[in-house]
Amino acid sequence: MLDQGSINAEAIAYSLDLFEKGHGRAGESQKDYQPAVRDQGFRRAIQRLQPSCALCGIRMLTPDGHTAVDAAHIVPWSESRNDAITNGMALCRLCHWTFDEGMIGVGDDYRVITSGLLARETNVPGFLLTLTGRPIIAPGDRELWPARDAPAWHRKKLRLRP
Repeated sequence: MLDQGSINAEAIAYSLDLFEKGHGRAGESQKDYQPAVRDQGFRRAIQRLQPSCALCGIRMLTPDGHTAVDAAHIVPWSESRNDAITNGMALCRLCHWTFDEGMIGVGDDYRVITSGLLARETNVPGFLLTLTGRPIIAPGDRELWPARDAPAWHRKKLRLRP
């Protein structure tokens, strides 16, 4: 078992590896890393690439550098074994949860789509409905945007329709 210092060092190396290996590919690199290293490395890479939520734009940092932004796999790692940067998005915790639950997603045109589930009678979605149709906040380098097949997989798997 690795101590936290070793995990941090290996996670930094893994995050750099994701950038160097053509943005990562399913089945590459991650097989050599322990889950804690892989998770932290993916998070570091995605947060470095996009420090604010790709859907709502929130960016909150504490003085210690903690952030409200998570690194979200578009196609879950448990199904894809894919830590590619193009299979990830920086999402705040609310957008991450609604994304994972199929209430919000990304269309083929990289615009936010919302499900009717979000506006169900028992929900009070607040500002989330205002995101409908808004372009995602993507990295400057278009090659690092989510791969087109990833949001399409997410919409199909969770039956989210634009």
